[in-house]
Amino acid sequence: MNKISVKIFRMGNQRGQAAIFVALMFNVLFVFFAMAINVALVVHDKINLQNSVDLAAYYAATKQAEVLNAIAHTNYQIRQSYKLLAWRYRVLGNMGLSGSNVHPAKVPATATVDVLYPPGEGPSVCVYYSDIWDDVPKTENLCKDLNQTIPELPDVKEIFSLIFGNVQIAESSIDYRVAYGEYCDKLAAHNWWYGMSILHAFRLDQRNRKALIYALGANLSRGDDFLDLDGNSVLEGARQTFIKNLTYTNRSSFEGGSGEFTLVNSLAGVEASKWLVEIKIAPALLYSDRSTVGCNSINKPLQSPVERPSAKEILRRDVNSGGLGAVGLEQWMQDSILQASDYQFSIGVEKNPWYMAYVGVRASTTPRQIFFPFAGGVAMAARAFAKPFGGRIGPWYMSSWDQSAQASGGGKMVDELMAPRVGTGGLPLNANDKRRFPNYSRFPGDTLGLKSRLALASINGLAANLRANFDFYRNIKADFSIGGANDILPWNFKTQEVPDVRNVELAAITPDLFDITYYSIEPNFTKNYLERIQANRNALGIPGDLPLRPDLGFRTGVTPTYSIQDQLKMALEKSYWRPESFYFVRSKAHLLTDWLPGPGAFNYKVGDALASFGRCALPDDNLKFRNPGSCVAGGGRTGYSVKLISRDALLSGQHAIGGEGAAPGPIQNPPDASAGW
Repeated sequence: MNKISVKIFRMGNQRGQAAIFVALMFNVLFVFFAMAINVALVVHDKINLQNSVDLAAYYAATKQAEVLNAIAHTNYQIRQSYKLLAWRYRVLGNMGLSGSNVHPAKVPATATVDVLYPPGEGPSVCVYYSDIWDDVPKTENLCKDLNQTIPELPDVKEIFSLIFGNVQIAESSIDYRVAYGEYCDKLAAHNWWYGMSILHAFRLDQRNRKALIYALGANLSRGDDFLDLDGNSVLEGARQTFIKNLTYTNRSSFEGGSGEFTLVNSLAGVEASKWLVEIKIAPALLYSDRSTVGCNSINKPLQSPVERPSAKEILRRDVNSGGLGAVGLEQWMQDSILQASDYQFSIGVEKNPWYMAYVGVRASTTPRQIFFPFAGGVAMAARAFAKPFGGRIGPWYMSSWDQSAQASGGGKMVDELMAPRVGTGGLPLNANDKRRFPNYSRFPGDTLGLKSRLALASINGLAANLRANFDFYRNIKADFSIGGANDILPWNFKTQEVPDVRNVELAAITPDLFDITYYSIEPNFTKNYLERIQANRNALGIPGDLPLRPDLGFRTGVTPTYSIQDQLKMALEKSYWRPESFYFVRSKAHLLTDWLPGPGAFNYKVGDALASFGRCALPDDNLKFRNPGSCVAGGGRTGYSVKLISRDALLSGQHAIGGEGAAPGPIQNPPDASAGW
């Protein structure tokens, strides 16, 4: 019995030792398990923190990109306005030409790519002809030649009252001389009035749109906390994006006060005029004045007043009294009035590539994990940068921009037909530079522009069907105010309807190949951007007296939502474009030429890889909501996209962004490394 008892005791003792060993091993295994879980949770929280910071930076950069898109489209609106000035000057302002130098619009069947005017010479405005203008007596046309010499009509003397018919001839000669003089007076007055009206309309239009560009630019430069187009704080939006994407432990730590969130805006404190550099120009127009003796053509710039006293009187007389009411225009005759003025002519702005638009986000948390209930949390931090890219505010004036330069200044002109850039004070460097006559490139590399016979005859049936009235143009230089018409296009004031000449002008300035190469053009700017800007103008710092206007073609109270896609639709429906005019963009989908993801998006190979550029499988026309670019799926896009960018890239000194011949260098606004960025 004793042996058996001892054996049983030994067996029980062995079991107890195993239990103790298992208990000890469980503690060790639990510690390893807890450590593994904690490490995993720490890694998870760290990854989550970085992802949340990435999303916050991405959010802020998208808001930055939206403002840049609004600036880019407004900049294009200025180019369209300049194209309108050039078309009015070279087409409507000269369609009276006939005979050996007939205007190409009158012979579209034989129009070829050729030069209408001799090299180095420009057209001279002459609009007092009856081919188009209803105000001019039928069959009258003193605009048919570039240079006319018409002597003064002789004064028939009354020789002897008994001579049959002599008295009547003398009296008739007086009537003819009076009528002839009045016709010459009206000719000179209307030529100057039309030329100065279209020039001043451009002056006002570019001034107002330029003011919007700089107001939006100043908003981006206001500080690290700028506003989006809806008037909301981008800093707060980025912060909420960050918080909503945090894990429970990260969020508890952050909201408990043991974390921080910081946003940096690369354009903060950079004056808008430094990174949005105005391209100041001084366009010049010639007009056909008439001599005081006879009715001889005198082609001279608008800065020179008409010579005939009676013509001056017609200009200054009130419209209701049969005059042109041009007293307000006379003050704008001299270039010198533009010095240090926001009325200085410009073709918009060029984006300084050395001031890069980007945002940075830095955040920290101290999450405490589940198996460290009494210990402090693990301090962790993350940083991210994101930037808009792929959009185009507009072409540089020159093709090269050195890192230290204030404007583009090397290489060749991007638009070789553009007016020369002015010097200090806003005055032209060379007042006799023939490039001052308004003209523009229709496609990259264009050397003719509106000197081409094809371009001058690009609208179907222009000479045969177009009728206009001077009264249609009486307000193109006025009503730029809150609640005003704000319209530089012709309007039929008698019928309150759209005259044909208005649609013809719009068709002539629709986007072309040059435009879609160098500008980000929003098809439906009013709905996607402008209405938001209008609703939040005070918060965005836009002057209270600045009219915020849609694309050309709108009229307050008539077509308030008019946009580029409406221009294209109208021109297509009315078949305005001649088939030979290859440079016109004929579909709003062709505006979708900015960056988009997919194969070939970075190497630009020709073929199927780029099939989605300039196309759209699902437009937003029949949808209740509107989408930027007016394309919902299966196509390209317009405007800036957003991408994350590394800190090393921003700090690099090898940015090759200065164009032709410019040396690589660092950007002007890199992250502040000394402050932890």
